[in-house]
Amino acid sequence: MSFIPRRIFPNYNIPLSNFKGHHQKALTKFGHLAPQIDLVLEVRDSRAPLSTTNVLFDRVLAQKEKIVLYSKKDLSALKPELLKKWHDSINEKHLTIDCRNRNDARTIIDLIKKKYYEMSPPPPLGLRLMIIGMPNVGKSTLVNTLREVGYAPELAGAISTKRRKVARTGGQPGVTKNTSEIIRLSSEPDILVHDTPGVFLPTVKDIETMLSLGMVGCVHSSFIDPVIQADYLLYLLNLQDPSGSKYSDYMNKPTNSIDELLYNIAKSRDQVKSDGSYDELGIASHWISVWKQGNSQKYKALFDLQAILEINGKDLRKMFKEERDRTLGMKVSEKIVNSLGADGTAKSKHRKRTAKDREFDLKNRLFKY
Repeated sequence: MSFIPRRIFPNYNIPLSNFKGHHQKALTKFGHLAPQIDLVLEVRDSRAPLSTTNVLFDRVLAQKEKIVLYSKKDLSALKPELLKKWHDSINEKHLTIDCRNRNDARTIIDLIKKKYYEMSPPPPLGLRLMIIGMPNVGKSTLVNTLREVGYAPELAGAISTKRRKVARTGGQPGVTKNTSEIIRLSSEPDILVHDTPGVFLPTVKDIETMLSLGMVGCVHSSFIDPVIQADYLLYLLNLQDPSGSKYSDYMNKPTNSIDELLYNIAKSRDQVKSDGSYDELGIASHWISVWKQGNSQKYKALFDLQAILEINGKDLRKMFKEERDRTLGMKVSEKIVNSLGADGTAKSKHRKRTAKDREFDLKNRLFKY
């Protein structure tokens, strides 16, 4: 029998909010700066394009022209046709980028310059940008790369080849806690930008969204239990590729069991003790980190369930049908009918019912007539 991936993920009791004081402070600052802003760049993680969309931005920065930038394109399996479908319907510009890539930064600078020269009259104090997004989607890294590219002529005489940072960056969310003062990206024409803290939603709609945000680093790694996070990663990878190739370094067959996978990862790293135990939390954190960092093309994937369903809809419907056929083949329904009666009253001649059985039948009825 072929492997059948799980269709439903357990409804674990995890927090659905990570909204902090500096997030509220940043939103207030956005409102104060809005009259000065000519263009907004909203950064989303292309591995979780829907989960990293923050509806609060459209409320605070309504009527502002916006370009949506999908970062970490080198780690994502997101298809351009899907983005085109989403954005063309609302006439919104979008790009997929690598925040560290200078060619991508040059493309963005060219778009900004085009906007500047289309403005009549040109803004006397220069074109002012704001870069916004959820925590840890790559905003500050993008600011640094845009500065390098836009200010290249001025920096050409510098002796050091080391990449200079004008905005602090880090691997965990919350490195940027305050909206920056103005940063000049170019002097010809004059382009200035505000780097801003990542802003979380007051609450997300479900645990799948929160786990997706955990996978792309929008919430701190200590916020969600590593084993639950690793289990969700396994669940998503199996939906995208039921062959198990995404973790074939550790196992030669697909699995729905996170315990089995973590044991095999620990075994491959020679971390299983003589009694068969291993550091479950440490191994789970390691495996999640490997996929977060994505050090090679092998780690390209989507962590957004709705995006996976849109992309692989046809294949997933086929898999659902196979699962229904498999369940019917087990004749579970027929066995229940034979045991309890076709009408649900449990009076079938195949089984004798006791007074206690009938008492529980009455208690378990959904409705009383």
